[in-house]
Amino acid sequence: MSLYSVFESIQTTGLMTDVEQTPWVYPIIMATHLSCIAVFGGMILMSDLRLLGLALRDQTIAEVIGGLRLFKRIGFVIIVTCGLLMAGSEAPTYYPNPYFWTKMTLLLLVGVHALIFKPTVYDHPEELDKAPMIPTRAKAAAVLSLILWVSIPVCGRLIGYYEPNEGKAHQTATHR
Repeated sequence: MSLYSVFESIQTTGLMTDVEQTPWVYPIIMATHLSCIAVFGGMILMSDLRLLGLALRDQTIAEVIGGLRLFKRIGFVIIVTCGLLMAGSEAPTYYPNPYFWTKMTLLLLVGVHALIFKPTVYDHPEELDKAPMIPTRAKAAAVLSLILWVSIPVCGRLIGYYEPNEGKAHQTATHR
């Protein structure tokens, strides 16, 4: 069984068929996905800017990180759920899309980022507040986080603009 046939199988499940074929479902899922990205992205931005010492300096790092943690987790679950529903409902279309695969790779890198920095930065932000200066590891975590979390929605947006080469070759041949 090829990976493409797995993608086809995903799209043909009842849930994914309903998402694709019910006129109002996909737009609601996409609107929820985009709204949560905006809110989640804002929380990530503020956390990272605080780790860099560029914003919310009247609050401790622990207050910012701890205060947003639950909301970021909820937002992440909603974003991923909506993303899976959208991708699953169009799985064979997403299969050849390099922006889709780049986005998935970036999401994997977010997991690697968490494995590396969660124990030393995010699990004990109060330790960062005790340091005379914000530690380099916290700043590195913030910069990498910003790069990843800006790149993910950019690739997500580009998914919709991808056209396979066959379509471009056909367009070129018909316009000559």
